[in-house]
Amino acid sequence: MILNRLNRILCGIASFAFASIATGQSAIDAEQPFTAHSAGTVPWGSTQIEAGGWLQWSTPDGADMEEFSYAVPVGVIRYGFRDRVEVRVGARFSQSLGEAEEARGGIKWNIVPNADRFRVAWVSELEADLNRVTSSTRVPSWHRMCAEWTDGKRWSARANWGVRWGADSTEMVVTGAVARQVGWQGWTVFFEPVWQTTGGMRLHSGALLDVDEIAQVNVGFEQALKNDAFRFTFGYCRRILPSSTNP
Repeated sequence: MILNRLNRILCGIASFAFASIATGQSAIDAEQPFTAHSAGTVPWGSTQIEAGGWLQWSTPDGADMEEFSYAVPVGVIRYGFRDRVEVRVGARFSQSLGEAEEARGGIKWNIVPNADRFRVAWVSELEADLNRVTSSTRVPSWHRMCAEWTDGKRWSARANWGVRWGADSTEMVVTGAVARQVGWQGWTVFFEPVWQTTGGMRLHSGALLDVDEIAQVNVGFEQALKNDAFRFTFGYCRRILPSSTNP
């Protein structure tokens, strides 16, 4: 069964992340493929595009057959509005390349100036469910505290604590990730537990590669412990520098 094969891949990558002897930090401070946001902001005047998607196999409670779903593209555009402040807009398209399901927009503020190995940031975003009509006057929003550390060599870690105030519910998420650069080609592998009040615990692992100083590709696997849903994720990130600094 495809789910069992992919589960073995997930466990293998998680083990590799901890056992490898080979900065685990992305060269462009990309948020993908992690669930936890980075604490870095896009440099003033630069634009960063992070796009990707996911494929999911799950068996709902009481069902006999696996269900398949996908979301392509899923992404965010980040713009360096000021020093240590970025403006961000994002969207998720579900089941159809041309049908938007969710849109959001907000800001990220890098709280600690001139930070090197340890950084802290705050993210606030307004969110809109484009396929749901509600009579609530409360606009759904996400608020996250982000922390990130690197040893300046191969190891890095990041953690988020966040709250989503929905139109009629409140959700909390806690996530932490550890990453390490491995091998000679520059791959970084990571392992990330994610806990949400609505979905329970998920285990997330994968790998990313800095293509050059302004681009990154990534792949990941997620396993939900509550309902056995398995997800394969993929993405590409690229930073667009101001025209005066473009190579």
